[in-house]
Formats: sequence, structure tokens, C-alpha cells
Amino acid sequence: MSHIFKKAALAAALACASMSAQAAVEANITVWANVDPTLSLLKADGTALPDAVELVYRAGGAGLAPWTEDVRIFTNDTEKNVTVRLAADAVLRPDLAAPGAQPEPLTVSLNGRALDTVAIEFVAADLFESAIPGASIAMPLRVEQTTSGEINFAGLYSGTVALVVAQDTGSL
Repeated sequence: MSHIFKKAALAAALACASMSAQAAVEANITVWANVDPTLSLLKADGTALPDAVELVYRAGGAGLAPWTEDVRIFTNDTEKNVTVRLAADAVLRPDLAAPGAQPEPLTVSLNGRALDTVAIEFVAADLFESAIPGASIAMPLRVEQTTSGEINFAGLYSGTVALVVAQDTGSL
């Protein structure tokens, strides 16, 4: 009887091995790129900026903690000035929040200069004195609550900070 049991166990093991050899796993990875051959706004180390960041809320009157990241503008033409603006006002809007929740305005700055929907110019001679060829100096990009302090309605707030970075076509 044990002889039959051993043969059956061996047959089962061979069948499993045969089935696992035929099984396959397919892995699909979606890749994408947003390409502008003239300019890139990246972290100071040349890696991509995060797609999302959390502004941490500090109860007790402190409000939202600012978020800061050192960035550089990478370009193939360091002789041209660069303009930077917001595509739209930066605002945290209540998504899932208590009734009465209001949008919370944000202030965005680059290298200590407040950004708005009107473009401001960064002079090429000031920007591109970097040790990295084709890269600007490292500059702090900062997002913060416009009026720091208590937010009175609990909930989930979200918004988009959309920066528009362009080479000034009029500079030499």
C-alpha cells in the first residue's frame, strides 16, 4: 500500500512541477514622460519633483506647516532669462470637509520671490552661475498657508500648484 502511495505522491509532485513550469507571470509597467526640450524644473539633485506633497496641519493655532524643496531650472540655453508664474491661484479646497469649510489660500515662492499668475523674470546671469552645466543655482520652492493659523473645519483639503516656467524669447 505504501508503494502505491509513494507512486501517487511522485506523480502528483511531477504534475505540479510540470504545471508551474508552464505558468508565467506578466508584469506591465506604464512609463510616461513630459518633454520640453528647452527647460525642466527639477529637484536640485536633478530628480523629478514629487507629484503630491502633504501640508501637515499643526493644531493649536500653528496651521499648515510649509513645504520647501530646493529646485533647479535645467536648460539648453543658459543665456536666456526665465519667466515663472502660477497657471492659477494656489488654493486648498475642501473636498471632504465639515459643512462651512472654506478654501484656504496658499502662497508659493521661488528663491524668496512670491509667485502669482503674472510672470516674473529671473535674469539668466543670476540664475546660471551654477557648478552644474546647464543648470541654475539651487533655489528654494516654497508652498505655505497665506495666513498661517487655525483652520476651523476638519476634513480633507486639496489643490494644485501649477508652475509655468518659460524661456524669455526677448533676452539675448
